[in-house]
Amino acid sequence: MMSSSRSPGSGKSNIINKLIGMPPEPNADALKAFFIDTPAFELDNFQTISMSLGLMFRRSIMLTGVIYTYDITVKCTPPDERNFAILLKMCGEGAIDRLRLVTTMWDDPSSPEATEAEHALKEKYAKSLLDAGSGYERFDNTPESAWKIVEGLGDKKQALKLQEEIVNNVVDWWKASAFVGIPGVRV
Repeated sequence: MMSSSRSPGSGKSNIINKLIGMPPEPNADALKAFFIDTPAFELDNFQTISMSLGLMFRRSIMLTGVIYTYDITVKCTPPDERNFAILLKMCGEGAIDRLRLVTTMWDDPSSPEATEAEHALKEKYAKSLLDAGSGYERFDNTPESAWKIVEGLGDKKQALKLQEEIVNNVVDWWKASAFVGIPGVRV
């Protein structure tokens, strides 16, 4: 399991805190979880995230999923659209179903602004990501909501395309298909 976000303060650490702070479920003996709270999904951090994923793959640690958190109260920007495109290529066709776009900050779920932002996110900004097979969830700041997201990923483990390119094809992280053509990523 890997957790990443668009920017600091989007709620990804809070999801992990809700998960580890909750007592185990009665029949959860088989559920073993390892969470990676990555730095924000920004240009300065792509190398760190990519190299960490490559190291995991080299050590035969497969991901159950990637959780990308998005603060629903913040308007979508061009860097967010770039991140959705990177996530799509980073996962690849074989692992896109392992990605969950999780919206956070649902303090007032009946807020018309939040509902409009969610609609725009799903129908415009992240549409290609969702159409390709990524899942979508709302996190309502409870342990139960956090577990629902994690359990919804199931137990299938799958390498990301980025991991395979870096390790199997011995590609430098910035030359991986996820980052080709992205302004600001070194070439």
